[in-house]
Amino acid sequence: MAKRATNLPRRGVSRRTLLSALTGGGVLVGAGACGEDNPGESGRSSPEDELEPAVAPTPTQALIASPVPGYLDSSRWFGRSLTVASPGFGAYQDALTSAYFDAFAQATGAIVQESVFAGAGSLRGQVETGEVTWDVVIVPTADVLPLAREELLTPIDYNVVDRTVLFDEITLQYAVGLAFFSTVIVYPKESEIVPGGWAAFWDLERFGTGRSLRRNPVGTLEFALIAAGVSPEGLYPLDIERAFASLDNIKAATLFYEDGKQPIEFVASGQVGLASGWNVRADLPAAGDVVSLQWNGGMLSADSWIVPRGAPNADVAMNFINFATRAIPSANFSRLQPFGPVNRDAFELLSPERAEQLPNAPAHRAVQFVEGWNWWADNREALTERFETWLLTEEEPVLGTRAAG
Repeated sequence: MAKRATNLPRRGVSRRTLLSALTGGGVLVGAGACGEDNPGESGRSSPEDELEPAVAPTPTQALIASPVPGYLDSSRWFGRSLTVASPGFGAYQDALTSAYFDAFAQATGAIVQESVFAGAGSLRGQVETGEVTWDVVIVPTADVLPLAREELLTPIDYNVVDRTVLFDEITLQYAVGLAFFSTVIVYPKESEIVPGGWAAFWDLERFGTGRSLRRNPVGTLEFALIAAGVSPEGLYPLDIERAFASLDNIKAATLFYEDGKQPIEFVASGQVGLASGWNVRADLPAAGDVVSLQWNGGMLSADSWIVPRGAPNADVAMNFINFATRAIPSANFSRLQPFGPVNRDAFELLSPERAEQLPNAPAHRAVQFVEGWNWWADNREALTERFETWLLTEEEPVLGTRAAG
């Protein structure tokens, strides 16, 4: 069994609080540190940073107990250990433990230790001092190239990790995808009209008053361009001037959020008519009854497994990443959490009802674009500064209020 660190935090808003907010008990604005963007140094958060810890990872189907092909020797790594650093809290962590860590320990005899990823600074410190304690780390895929450029990562050994059944965009030189998630349009479930995409989002004459977008240029600029008529297939490199001109058209009517729970709450309360939001937030029990998702024009993103340079158990780490990306573990994780599997064959192990909820289900994948991780690695810092300058006109907008302008 995996050993969980005793200091793993259990952060987040309780289900009772969220239910209260979604049923008229008040909108949570800036509710605590659980929603802060703090994955590393990119300013880029992932939805697992905010998943509800009070909601147990109840699978939509029973977890598959069949042995993973190629992992039939339960003593293969007996006496060896593997330390995995992850966000470290909530239902997401519980799902990681069930689908990956415990399963790998049982299949190979390895001792899997769970640790909390404290950010890029901690990773940098370990590598630069030669005192690396982490063997595998979970990071947003957007962070991979910046970390690799600092020579902090070990190249993935694709002689060990079988990439032939994995989606191409998540088999990188220094990382392999863990799971997919999407940023999509959130609208009221009771709405008589379904927004068709970002052009509808930008139409302030329909779908209620007000909009909500993430206070971050990543995704926000892409959506602005799609609304202006740019094809999702032709987004990168982004036309920056056109994107900001498009945003100007809805700026005064838009709430810019930093907490991933807020777009769901804003739409559910009627504070805005439409919002951008993560699919995994809308899948929570309290939210799914009041909001729906439009996948058309959504941005498909992913989290990834990386191996630090100098990891003490790099051989076990590569074998673990191969295990975690096989069909059975990947499907089990998607049974527990509404993240999309990175293994194409995993969809065959999911019920049709579950598959259609996932961000990279074939029908959803066909109408979305993949986040331009490499492009953003070169442009994030400058565009984040410009985005903040654009937001700040007369005074800095208060979270949960409309930007001036």
